[in-house]
Amino acid sequence: MIRTFVALDLPMTVRQSLGGLIEAFRKSGAAVAWVKGERIHLTLKFLGNVAPERIDGIKDALGKAAASVSPFRLQPGGCGAFPSLKQMRVVWVGMKGDLEGLSTLRSRVEAALAPLGFEPEGRRFRPHLTLGRVKGPRGNRELTEILLANLAFETEAFDVSDLVLYKSDLKPDGAHYTPLYRAGFARG
Repeated sequence: MIRTFVALDLPMTVRQSLGGLIEAFRKSGAAVAWVKGERIHLTLKFLGNVAPERIDGIKDALGKAAASVSPFRLQPGGCGAFPSLKQMRVVWVGMKGDLEGLSTLRSRVEAALAPLGFEPEGRRFRPHLTLGRVKGPRGNRELTEILLANLAFETEAFDVSDLVLYKSDLKPDGAHYTPLYRAGFARG
C-alpha cells in the first residue's frame, strides 16, 4: 500500500519565509511537532493507503481535473490554530489570493476521484498550511502570544499552475514526501 495525498507545492522562498515563522513560534517552548519548512505544502485531498495498481487511475483522474483549471495566484497570510487558540491542536498559516480558483480546483479533484471510491470531504474546505501539531499544553500561553503578534504575517504571492500526487513515508524524523505525478493546469 502507498500512503498518498494530492497537494500544491510552494516556491522555496515561500517555504523559507514559513520556516522563519516556525522559528519564531519555537521560541515559545510549546510542545509542538513542527513541520520542516521544506516539507510544507497545501493539501487538497488526503487519499490514505492506496494499492499500487490504483495509482495509474488516480493519475489519469488528476490529469483531467488539472487540465480543466486555469492557473491562479495564492499568497500565504495570517495565522492561527485549529480548532481554536484556546484548544490548539494544529498551528497554521492561512491562504489569500484567488481562493475561488483554489476552490474550483479542489472541487474538480474531489469530483474526479469520487468515481474511484474516494469519498468527497464532508467538511468545508479551509485552505491552510500546517506548521505544527500541538502535543500538549506546555508553552501554549506563550505560543498564543506569538501567534497573536503575527496575525498579519504574509509571504510573497505565487502562481499555481499544477498539482502533485505525493507518496508519504512516515519516518522517525517526520513524514517524507515523494512526488509520484505532477499534473499541469490548462494554458491560456
